[in-house]
Amino acid sequence: MKRIQRNIDVVCTFLEGEPPLPHRFRIRDRNEELHVYRISQVLDTVKEKILGDDIWTYKCQGVIGNQERIFVIQYNMRHGRWQLVKI
Repeated sequence: MKRIQRNIDVVCTFLEGEPPLPHRFRIRDRNEELHVYRISQVLDTVKEKILGDDIWTYKCQGVIGNQERIFVIQYNMRHGRWQLVKI
């Protein structure tokens, strides 16, 4: 897996007492074009404490670049920010 650490916009579902459930995300490429990717399946969800912030880490599966891939996204609860971490 390649480490990326890029901010993304995510469509997700928030339910009380549960972690947010991501459905799809969009990211800008180097040419500033937007690409939208659907999350087929969330394989694993882990809550971590990093530098005092609660972070939800999701190991996901979806089609990126016409190929089924596994990738990792994170949600920082304190800042309300999503990031694509690894692909």
